[in-house]
Amino acid sequence: MRKYISILLPAIALLVHACKHEVPVPNPTGDGQIIHSETCHPDTVYFQQDILPMLVAACGTSGCHDAETAEDGIVIDSWANLIYSDDNDLVVPGAPDESELFEVITEGDPDKIMPPPPANPFSPTQIDLITSWISQGALNNACNACDTSQFSFNAVILPMMQNNCTSCHGGSAPDAGLDLAGYDGIASAASYSNLMERISHATGFDPMPPSGDGLSDCQIQQVQSWISSGMPNN
Repeated sequence: MRKYISILLPAIALLVHACKHEVPVPNPTGDGQIIHSETCHPDTVYFQQDILPMLVAACGTSGCHDAETAEDGIVIDSWANLIYSDDNDLVVPGAPDESELFEVITEGDPDKIMPPPPANPFSPTQIDLITSWISQGALNNACNACDTSQFSFNAVILPMMQNNCTSCHGGSAPDAGLDLAGYDGIASAASYSNLMERISHATGFDPMPPSGDGLSDCQIQQVQSWISSGMPNN
C-alpha cells in the first residue's frame, strides 16, 4: 500500500500543477462593449465620462495622437485603441505603475512628459482619476451621469471644463488668452467669448473642444442653464 501511495502522490501533485495553469484568468477589460450603469457611484471612475474626454482633449489632437497623425503608432480616441494599442504596456489594467500612460503623464522631464510643452500638463486631480481608472481595471464603463437639472458651477461646470478644455485653455499660457481653469475665466468666456457657440459647434465659430465628440447635448444644456441662471459661483 505504501508503495502505491508513494507512486500516486507525485502523480496527483503533477496533475494539480498542470490544472492550476489551465484555469482561465478573467480579463478585467471585458470584450470591449461599454459597461453601462444606471447610476454613477462616487467611488468608481467611468471611462466614457471621466477619462476619454480629457485624454482626447489633451492627447488625441492633430499632430499628436489623433487617427490621422498617430504619433509613435498610438491613437487616443477610444477605449479599444488604448487597451489594444501596439504598445502593449500603454495601459495595463490594474497596474498604473506598469502603464506607460501613467508614466508619461507623471514624468518630471519636460522632454518626456505628455502632453508636451507648451501644452498644459494634467492636473493632480486628472492624474488621480486616470490612476484610479487603471487601478479599477481600466474598464470601458459608463454611467448615466448627466442631468440637465443639475448645473452647479463647482459640481458640474468646472469639472466639465477641466476635463474637456483646460488642456488648451489653462495654465500660464492658455490658447487665445482664454483661461477656463476657474470661475472668472469661464464666466468671462460665457459673457464675451462666445462660449456657448463654441461648445455647441455653431457655424462660424471655432469648435471647443476641437477634437473628439465634444460635449454631449446634456452638458451643453447644463452650461446654458448655468448661464441663464446668472452664472452663480456655487
